[in-house]
Amino acid sequence: MKRILAATDFSASAQLAVDRAGQLARAWGARLDLLHVPAQGRWPQGGGLLDRYLPGGNLTSLDDAHLRLSTLAAALARRFRVKAEAHVIPGHPGDEITAFAAAREADLIVSGVRGEGATRAGAIGGTALKVLWQALRPVLLVRTPVETAYRRVLFATDLSERARDAAVRTAALWPKAGLSLVHAFQAEHEPLLLLSGIRPAALREYRADCAAQAAEALDAFRASVQGGGRRRIAEYLVPAHPVPAVLKACTELRAELVVIGRHGGPHWQERLLGSVAQNLVQQLKADTLLFP
Repeated sequence: MKRILAATDFSASAQLAVDRAGQLARAWGARLDLLHVPAQGRWPQGGGLLDRYLPGGNLTSLDDAHLRLSTLAAALARRFRVKAEAHVIPGHPGDEITAFAAAREADLIVSGVRGEGATRAGAIGGTALKVLWQALRPVLLVRTPVETAYRRVLFATDLSERARDAAVRTAALWPKAGLSLVHAFQAEHEPLLLLSGIRPAALREYRADCAAQAAEALDAFRASVQGGGRRRIAEYLVPAHPVPAVLKACTELRAELVVIGRHGGPHWQERLLGSVAQNLVQQLKADTLLFP
């Protein structure tokens, strides 16, 4: 990671993201951009009210935003010894953040999960969700205060080639962290077999065969991520739907970061993963990194 973009609306949630971006920039020797996107300069829905009483709409507040962001950059420099460039661009936050990340060729976008004025504790804000699904680059959603570098990382995998590439990158980014792989599997044809009147003993045998196949596949996946290295990578195999499986593994392993890789299968599977990933980012308590 050579360039990190941290987006902030000056909320408490965004401050967590900015702090984590500073810690990562320091650890990786990466360049750091801070971006604040205030509402567009003029608000036509105000019926001319702002133009009448505040010439220029809210553009005069941009100087204040620049000052706040510069002050934030200076605080990061003191705490993490990194240099951050401050940028204020009026517009629609989700669109401007993704466009800025593309223009600056950011390797990672770091965002909080809730904006200023959010009412539901833990709910993902609309801007964060928009960035998550629009950005064609990794997005890190930060929920927890920065105390140290991530020490326990959980990678949720569907065993696809794209997931393997993401897992290799994850292992390289956090070489000193404890890394665990979680894979959820289900006995695919069990409903059909139950409808067909399968005997209990035969059903148990079928489930055991499915579990053995999943374990063998996860072993092979782990070996491909290790690539002959000596790093220990733990495996966590769960016979369940992906969402409860990952949540269970996150809790039991006390993961500080959960990494989710996109699905490498057909388009309908992409849509399924979108549903799984969206449920996970809404429910996880740990920081969450989503690879595109």
